[in-house]
Amino acid sequence: MILTIARREWQAAFLSPLAWVLLAVNQVILAWIFLRVLEAHSGLQAAGRAASLTQELSLNLFGFAAVLALVAAPLLAVRVLSGELRDGSFELLGAAPVRLAEILLGKLLGLAGVISAAGLLPLFMALALAPIAGLDLGLILAATLGLWLTGVLFAAVALFASSLSTQPGVAAVAAYGILVLLSVLGRAGGEAVSLFEWLSWSEHLYGFLLGMVRTSDLLYFVLLTGFFLALAHRRLANRRLG
Repeated sequence: MILTIARREWQAAFLSPLAWVLLAVNQVILAWIFLRVLEAHSGLQAAGRAASLTQELSLNLFGFAAVLALVAAPLLAVRVLSGELRDGSFELLGAAPVRLAEILLGKLLGLAGVISAAGLLPLFMALALAPIAGLDLGLILAATLGLWLTGVLFAAVALFASSLSTQPGVAAVAAYGILVLLSVLGRAGGEAVSLFEWLSWSEHLYGFLLGMVRTSDLLYFVLLTGFFLALAHRRLANRRLG
């Protein structure tokens, strides 16, 4: 049932122009960054660069793709959940013999699938260059994994925010607020700096962009994604109870 819901959300997303517009915008922006990185490594100052071409592509191309995923996730999620809460179609789905947790997981996978489609664009660009540039494929795959985990986390946050309101605009603002907060926590100072750094998604994504697949980073994305899904589940369960 989870996969059925995920497939339904995937198909519905690409029946609307929003997903295609987001993919097109992502492609244009990432292609421009890709060409800028190549230009920097083929120019007169290329010999003086400490970072390899693979590292530059990972940090710039995949790093900016994560920012684009942050922008896209709330826009897609408000249609998946908040819009359905507003027009009553979510109640019809909830009346089916399926658990609320399965509905949320299906919607998460469907939403993450759309975000992952955009996240594959940097991978395809890097793979097209790999045969002639001798790129480190291990580093590229690690960056791709980190980008995918980040996109799934953004989808979970956006789903939680969408469960808070039946107004898509309000839900989108709430999602952006949470995501921005998780983005800037790593810059906080004081005695609790270690905790703030741990809560910041960019600190964990950075390890993947350097080619390091660490257990602590994997646990961060799994735990925080599960946390926001649990919050969304509690919110929708309370809504059912009235």
